Amino acid sequence: METQSLIVANAQNFPFKPLRGKNTKTISNVRQILLNFRRRIRGTMISQSNISVVDTLRAYKSAQIPVCFLVPTKTGLEKSIMDATKSVRDFFLEKNVHNYDTQRKGIDSKELIPTLLVSSGSIIETKTSLYRPETKHGDPRIWIYKLTNHAEPCDLIALSIKEHALVAVNCSRSDLGSLLNANSAEFLQLFAPSIAGLSENASELLKMMRDIASRGYIKTLTSGDTGVGKTLETLLGIPANSSPNPDYKGIEIKSSRSRMKKGVLFSMAPAWKSSKISNAHELVQKRGRENPDWNGLKTLNHTMQCDHLNSYGMKLDLDEIFIRQLYEGNGLCEEDVCWFLHDFESKLSHKHKETFWVEVDARGEENDEEFLYKKITHTGGVDLSTIPTLIKTGLITVDYLLWEKGDGWKNYTKKSGFDFLWKVKNQSKDMLFKYVKNYELL
Repeated sequence: METQSLIVANAQNFPFKPLRGKNTKTISNVRQILLNFRRRIRGTMISQSNISVVDTLRAYKSAQIPVCFLVPTKTGLEKSIMDATKSVRDFFLEKNVHNYDTQRKGIDSKELIPTLLVSSGSIIETKTSLYRPETKHGDPRIWIYKLTNHAEPCDLIALSIKEHALVAVNCSRSDLGSLLNANSAEFLQLFAPSIAGLSENASELLKMMRDIASRGYIKTLTSGDTGVGKTLETLLGIPANSSPNPDYKGIEIKSSRSRMKKGVLFSMAPAWKSSKISNAHELVQKRGRENPDWNGLKTLNHTMQCDHLNSYGMKLDLDEIFIRQLYEGNGLCEEDVCWFLHDFESKLSHKHKETFWVEVDARGEENDEEFLYKKITHTGGVDLSTIPTLIKTGLITVDYLLWEKGDGWKNYTKKSGFDFLWKVKNQSKDMLFKYVKNYELL
């Protein structure tokens, strides 16, 4: 059977604070074995897709079709069972299709929904069962009837909703270019996309941005990396503040120089009480390195992502409950800190209900830097079902900006506090948000 439920059980019951006493070494070894085991078996899920999940997600997003994904394993196809992963459960809940949280355990509470299964050019009418078994803690299950005859292990299955029916496309065995063509007969039969537009506040802000752009290059009001954003906020009449709320009448404004390949989502520190390392000072002491440009003080200014280790041996890892930062070295894999995935999603949804991502040409340096605000990417509504995919594929990352606060540290930075900056690659915004539209300001 599928293994994701075992991962969740271990994540819930396994302590992350180091235990003290004569059995510390044994407990540490058990923790290491479970951590490595969890990481191995997690590879049987989306990461094992035989085609690119990112390319497929982008194709669906371009067609404005909300989607989530499943990848059946060999065992799952043989036993006609798949785990309803968190992204699937969230997707069904958002679309008012099904709520696993309120579903009772057992066969009598199983729900069946009409389904169109698309594979190898055929459209098959079938059903999908949604249920929670009496065993295995009632872990949510899903099964698409007839899937065994139309899929192989590691095929990528895309799930979308038309009215209250499920559309399941075996993307590994389908011509998505034709299927997602809005002018095709198949598209009209299978999908019913909706298109959003500019809100009244967004229209007002867009007009103000066009007025600012028409002034050409504008000299920065403050030097440093933050000058581009602070200058724009001043021009818009937005007072400086540290509020977590959006900047302008419910709209978040994010400005970045054209050379930047990522946009900052927000800063979010780890859940220290649930982490093995209990604060940023301890983290920089354990993983930072002496920096000759800081007179030998330790610094840790690095990007963490799921798809590979950085040069310090650090990376992210993801399950249904936690985003974790791991360290791999000397043949071991250690867990340092973690974030609750739910907290991450909640903050992202609140912060970016509607956002103007402003692209800026910059020239000059320091106090003489000038900005030309030239383009806006307008986004609306976070698509929670895509977040696990974007994190796992390295399209959402976190930057550590940490340093040892020893003698003289204020000589080397203008910042007073540490940062854990979560970012998304610019070319991936179309996958993270439900609505995306670009505006040229000049």
